[in-house]
Amino acid sequence: MRTDTMPTRFAFLLPALALLLAGCAVGPRYAAPPVEPVAIAAPEQSLFSSDAVQRDWWRQLEDLQLDALIERALAHNHDIRIAQARLAEARAVTDEAALERWPAVTFGAERTRSIAQGNGQPPEARTLAESSRAGFDAAWEIDLFGRLRRLSEAADARAQASAADLAQVRIVAVAELARQYYEMRGAEQRIAITRGTLDSLRAGLRVTQAQVRTGRGLEGDLASAEANLATTEAQLPALETARRLAAYRVAVLAGLRPAELEPLIAPRPLQPLAKRLPLGDLRTLLARRPDVLRAERSLAASTADVGAATAELYPRVDLNAFIGFVALRGADLGSSASRAFSVTPGLRWPALRLGSARARLRGAEARSEGERAAYEQAVLRAIEEVEGALASHGQNQARLQQLAQAATQSRRAAELAAVRYREGAAPYLTVLDADRTLLRAQEAVAEAETASYTSLVALYKALGGGWEAPSDAAAAQAPAASGPAS
Repeated sequence: MRTDTMPTRFAFLLPALALLLAGCAVGPRYAAPPVEPVAIAAPEQSLFSSDAVQRDWWRQLEDLQLDALIERALAHNHDIRIAQARLAEARAVTDEAALERWPAVTFGAERTRSIAQGNGQPPEARTLAESSRAGFDAAWEIDLFGRLRRLSEAADARAQASAADLAQVRIVAVAELARQYYEMRGAEQRIAITRGTLDSLRAGLRVTQAQVRTGRGLEGDLASAEANLATTEAQLPALETARRLAAYRVAVLAGLRPAELEPLIAPRPLQPLAKRLPLGDLRTLLARRPDVLRAERSLAASTADVGAATAELYPRVDLNAFIGFVALRGADLGSSASRAFSVTPGLRWPALRLGSARARLRGAEARSEGERAAYEQAVLRAIEEVEGALASHGQNQARLQQLAQAATQSRRAAELAAVRYREGAAPYLTVLDADRTLLRAQEAVAEAETASYTSLVALYKALGGGWEAPSDAAAAQAPAASGPAS
């Protein structure tokens, strides 16, 4: 049996016509918002240079322990692994959407046997009908109005947004680990200062006890010395807790159990930031922020969704084809006489449900407007964060210098007070006041050093952590046609 439902020469013209029409698309033409240079207040020249920010910016801080922890976090952090899985999922969706634009070809074989008997006829009057069929079926939606193209564009843009999400998660994980690391180091420094103060207080207490025993000291001075020692000792548990909590957070960010972290972090004092650090060209800030790219790609995806929703208002054109063998008897299947070929075009149009299609279009347009607002907000937030981080770090550095000078003078005053007390030229109250002032000054310096490092980490996070937009991002933004145009 030979079945030709359409002349062969016309059948082969249909795919060519479909390819021609597939270039048409309805809906808005997407254009990425212009990226204009950002005007940001000039940073302090003594602190920063205009050299490009490196992707591994933390290495310039010259802390091998921090380097090792960050490298481990980049490989084992759970938030990063989750973002990687989501990116893989988004890319799979992109591949699926791209394949939807091509014919779906399946192979099948079937055999049908039916028995028919008329009403009132005897059983021997029954008729037996058989047929066999085997071959390839192809189904193709001709993308006449660009519905599938728009869906593919949307999926591709969302995959790019997921890639930007992954970059942002990496930046946040690195910055948070570095911040907690310096909080831990700051707590260690304050613990060391407190223990050093306790050693001095115990030495002073021994002097006071000796003076009381020899009758040259007062019981009130001894009580004050003991009270000051106990008060200072009481500060240690809170500092130990702060250090432990920061260390636990570092461990989690690095993908470690807390007990596994301790062998990796020997105590290390914070070093002053004595060199100029690179900031890059602040005018190109928006190209260095993955959250801004993510917002822009989400806007592109929502614009493509509007195009797909617009295409739902138009008919869908389908093309179904079969090539294979059809025979009444199974034994004849595969013979030259059983060869069959058919092409069946189809048209579907939800004429009675256009109201629903228009409602979906309005929803897509509203989502697109929301994504545009989100993009504009991301731009403003990026500028705000950099401005704030620059100001904060500059102020922290200035404050640190002033506090360091104050601590130097407080140490000198405490030493002089101790000498005068031992010589009997000053009461012990003077020593206590000087020791308290020195302890507060040293703690303030330690806190300021910690704040200086954490504000620097916040600044590099605001700058995008050395991340750069992919060079092919612009090429990936496939422009869409406006209206049914080819």
